[in-house]
Amino acid sequence: MSSVTRAGRVAERLRVRTMVQGLVVTLVVTVPTLALEEDWHGRPMIDQPGHLWVIPTFVVAAGFALGGAVCARRSAELWLALWRGVILGTIVAGGLLAADVARRFERHQSLSGGVLRLWVEAALLSIVIASLGGAAGYLRTSFRR
Repeated sequence: MSSVTRAGRVAERLRVRTMVQGLVVTLVVTVPTLALEEDWHGRPMIDQPGHLWVIPTFVVAAGFALGGAVCARRSAELWLALWRGVILGTIVAGGLLAADVARRFERHQSLSGGVLRLWVEAALLSIVIASLGGAAGYLRTSFRR
């Protein structure tokens, strides 16, 4: 095997490894936070009086930004870092939405148009936040080079 082929394989493994690390970081932050928010004193925080629901919102956003930064930290170019953040955000937001659909199905809860609209908005915003996190991760490591 030539050194160029070996270097290409090592680079690909590093890209996959950082992508998986970003996914894990995002899931470790978002899943427990959303589970806690969803069952705060028996019902979702957003359905309760006050603005306590804002805290988990910021924690989840930070999880997407941090995951995007982790997955893009070894990107060679800014557009690749942004793209990796988009991929990460899409995968995690899609997974979280699928989990909520399954939870609602299990509990025999309906899906209103308002909830669907909020899901779409949250997913799009999560993708944007993850891509911006990817850009930040790229910029942080590019200054070190």
